[in-house]
Amino acid sequence: MTQLDTRNCDWLTRPETQNLLQVLNADDAITRCVGGCVRDTLLGVAGRDTEVDMATNLTPEQVMERLKAAGIKAVGTGLRHGTVSAIIHTEDATLIYEITSLRVDVATDGRHAKVAFTQDWQGDAARRDFTINALYADADATLHDPTGYGLDDIKACRVRFIGVAAERIEEDYLRVLRYFRFHYRLTPEAKLDEAALSACAAAAPAMKTLSGERRQAEMLKIMALPQAHKAARAMQEAGLLEAILGSPCKDIDRIDTLDALVETTEDPLLRLMAIMPDAASGAALAQSLRLSKKQAERIRAALCDAPKGQSLEQALYLDGPVAVLDRAYLDFAKGRGTRDAVLAAARQAADYQRPKFPLTGAMMQAAGLPNGPTMGVMSRLIEAWWVDEGFPDEAAVAAQLLVRMEK
Repeated sequence: MTQLDTRNCDWLTRPETQNLLQVLNADDAITRCVGGCVRDTLLGVAGRDTEVDMATNLTPEQVMERLKAAGIKAVGTGLRHGTVSAIIHTEDATLIYEITSLRVDVATDGRHAKVAFTQDWQGDAARRDFTINALYADADATLHDPTGYGLDDIKACRVRFIGVAAERIEEDYLRVLRYFRFHYRLTPEAKLDEAALSACAAAAPAMKTLSGERRQAEMLKIMALPQAHKAARAMQEAGLLEAILGSPCKDIDRIDTLDALVETTEDPLLRLMAIMPDAASGAALAQSLRLSKKQAERIRAALCDAPKGQSLEQALYLDGPVAVLDRAYLDFAKGRGTRDAVLAAARQAADYQRPKFPLTGAMMQAAGLPNGPTMGVMSRLIEAWWVDEGFPDEAAVAAQLLVRMEK
């Protein structure tokens, strides 16, 4: 039998994993590690902090019972679908193991599946997405390849749907994004499989049925890839990108901006912004992908053009260092800025200390301005003047206040 190299398998050999497997494998039950942890170990990119998923022929209720009896915290994170989380606290980390009962799909709608629990390892493997994700490892590192293709595909760095690509995609449309992510992570120079690409393209109308959060998570992972621009271009050419993002990005030349940006920053959100033609499209993107308010505001600030003649210091004060640096990167990628401008913005953003607006309520009271909304209006007017004038000192602000009071 083929085995994992335990010298590069810290996640499997650590005591917590071995103890958990011993608990679950008592009385002839079978529990194996599966998916990403096995795949990444074989690819040589796994580490001690690798997330560990397990598959078991126990029912979810049996898993819960065994964990509780062993004093291991058990959380029924997805009992309907057969998943229980085992949470183990160590001195330096909290380990979370996702343990899922062997299952087969009874019915699917492209987003959710109704499952039946089984004892069939072959059937469990058949419902997974790619052959490289359907590899199982026992506690002693013995490998199992139920599809018969997983190990060969790992060696060839080949991303292959299990069975018929269209059928796997219909079970969960998110697999379209996962296909592009794994392909451009493992074999970015290789040609996409024609049958798989055709099945992905046919699923474009169904992308809108996926939640924004799920599309967001996958797109940010894709944008974090060294070959993010190639993945985006392939999805665009397949007619998928606009459907996935839920925002206009029809002009394929916009991927050229991402081509340039990939060389200068690894920031996935900034790379995603490069595809957007304007702030309105960025806002639509943020809403579609259910981005956080902080992420949405960052997109807005980066894609809004700064007023002509605005200095770097003024932009830093009004929009903040993150927006200034984002704009510098995007301008460079679009051919409107230089690498030196990016470096200058990065230096100033890193060292930036926002100046304090010197006008105070006490100053306005002393000048005879009554308390209330009028003070707020005056403060905003003078602050705008103060920024336009290049941040003069308190004496100049006091003088400007008197001038405005006289009007």
